[in-house]
Amino acid sequence: MYMTIREYRVSEQQVDEVIRRVDTNWVEELRKVKGFLSYHVVRPEGDRLVAIAAFLDEAAAKRGAEASAEWVGQRLLIDLDVEFLGMREGPVVVHEGP
Repeated sequence: MYMTIREYRVSEQQVDEVIRRVDTNWVEELRKVKGFLSYHVVRPEGDRLVAIAAFLDEAAAKRGAEASAEWVGQRLLIDLDVEFLGMREGPVVVHEGP
């Protein structure tokens, strides 16, 4: 298993709309990525969102990253104030759960 963790800064006035669009549009696109396992968005602060995605392997994670960059940059978030702050990724070394 391989995971990606992306952090974004979002205008607090727009964060609910970003969450809505991710939930109603992006998740459907991500499900189409071969090797996709799970996706979670965490809101650790008012203007921050952290997206955590799990894939079968690194190749699947790269396909997911390409799809994410395209969706965020060219599709449904372009009109909103969303700033990509950084990404971490790597193989999962301990896992518990389904």
